[in-house]
Amino acid sequence: MVPLNVPRAPGPVDEAEVMREQLEYLIEHVAEKGICGCSECQRFLRVRAALFEVFTSGPAPQQDRPPSADLPTAA
Repeated sequence: MVPLNVPRAPGPVDEAEVMREQLEYLIEHVAEKGICGCSECQRFLRVRAALFEVFTSGPAPQQDRPPSADLPTAA
């Protein structure tokens, strides 16, 4: 019987590094070709929307109260 030459499985993957590489790839794609509507551009737009969601969602600022209304008062 001939032993099989099977490659070893790689060690643990750094998920942050993989995400960073994918983001860099998508940014480079859009920088080189612009938003052309291909599947890579669609991925870029979905990722961008997800990353900027934290800046665009949440309660709207309340304009009718003075800024000091949230501060505790001394008793």
